[in-house]
Amino acid sequence: MAITKEERGRKEKEKVEYEWGTLWPQYHSEKMNWGKGFRTRGDVDILFLAGSTGRDPLSDAPCRTPDQERAGKGKVVGGIKEQTRATLMEIKNSLEIMGASLKNIVFFRYYLPRREDVFDMRDEMYRFFKEFEPDLFEHPRPATLLRGVGIDLPDMLVEIEAWAVVPRKK
Repeated sequence: MAITKEERGRKEKEKVEYEWGTLWPQYHSEKMNWGKGFRTRGDVDILFLAGSTGRDPLSDAPCRTPDQERAGKGKVVGGIKEQTRATLMEIKNSLEIMGASLKNIVFFRYYLPRREDVFDMRDEMYRFFKEFEPDLFEHPRPATLLRGVGIDLPDMLVEIEAWAVVPRKK
């Protein structure tokens, strides 16, 4: 189905401009919690963050043997809400170390082993965004959600990847 001139005009008005590119929202009858796409512009650096999880930063350690790996050795924090918050905080901290911020995120990929956790994850994600970077709540970024997938540890309930774009210093 071809896009009408009226629809094209509405989409043009709803896009969000940043110094580093343009966010194109998802177009449905109601606001969706992800964007359609992000087009970068100018001289920018693209940051690809590895998947972050809700591992317990105080008591977790990497597996040292194949037997530990097979046994799912590792510690995570709480349930889906606690793990989501810890995961997003790890992303926030990683971006800051790299000279970026949450606002620079242009894409997310979410992994959830349990399909039923999507709503609790989303609610905690919204709380986090409202607290630390309201722009992510007001202007959702493009995202992919994979549910029913296996991730690292048996008790691990979420893993999130993020991509960010940062303008180069002139």
